[in-house]
Amino acid sequence: MAVITYGYDLVQNVRTLVVPASTSVQKVCIHNHEHATSKEVFIGNSEVTVDNGMHAVATATGEVQLLPGDDLYAITAQTGVNLRILVVR
Repeated sequence: MAVITYGYDLVQNVRTLVVPASTSVQKVCIHNHEHATSKEVFIGNSEVTVDNGMHAVATATGEVQLLPGDDLYAITAQTGVNLRILVVR
């Protein structure tokens, strides 16, 4: 089992690859490390937008599972939003 951590300062309106695809299943913990509710993060596939992505609530941690070959992107409408990711393979 491998544990990998990533940290990102997301750029306003720029879709960012936050978990690259793997050949194995990945359990992904997503943490919007902002304390202001106005600093919203949205996650999804390579076409994610602030309108169609899943909301990652400020200061909350959520989990998703990625199947082999799947990757995960994030986007924000604000500047300098901090996102933390923990991946278990």
